[in-house]
Amino acid sequence: MSACQDARQIAGLVPMPNLLGALGFEVNERTRRCACILHGGSNRSAFSWTEAGLWKCHSCGEGGDRIALVRAIRNCDFRGALEFLGHLAGVQCSPRRASRREIEQAKIRRERAENAAWRVRDEVVRLRSFYRDRLHRAERLMVRMGEELLRSRTEAELDAAWERMARLAPTQTFFLAGYDFLCRACGSVLVRFALASSEQRRALIFGDDNGKHQLQAA
Repeated sequence: MSACQDARQIAGLVPMPNLLGALGFEVNERTRRCACILHGGSNRSAFSWTEAGLWKCHSCGEGGDRIALVRAIRNCDFRGALEFLGHLAGVQCSPRRASRREIEQAKIRRERAENAAWRVRDEVVRLRSFYRDRLHRAERLMVRMGEELLRSRTEAELDAAWERMARLAPTQTFFLAGYDFLCRACGSVLVRFALASSEQRRALIFGDDNGKHQLQAA
């Protein structure tokens, strides 16, 4: 058997139908649902699972990944669950105790990741407020210019009012599109948007594929 140290890698080597069958579940690969043996339920659609290894019982509320499932069914610790998965996968796992230095480094990496996540969140909130406020401002100006247009009496006044409205219209459109983009975008897109340059943000807002390529290359 080949040696393998990474817990997720070991767990990922075991297909969910194989794992469920080994743990005593009645596997239905078509529906990916079955009765939950955690609480002895009889509802054959209560327990659901995915090929990625996630599972949840909609009756008792338990859920998690492959390792959590093994621990819950076999009432074992993390190492025991990993050894069970390793046996099913045909690999040898030898978990070891992390050193104090490794623990500290992992803690630092986690703190850095959390701080970065908060900075991205704050930037997304700031950008959403920025586009919303600029949109409202442009709308107020457009209303004011419309009133000015109605008050115009001479051709020169009409032309000047129309010219100002024409200059403002693209700005209003941009902030409307930006605010709508920030309200509709999924989490991963919002992260990329927060980290992008102004040029890349504009390209993303208007769906320019070149903007996506620039982000991938950055």
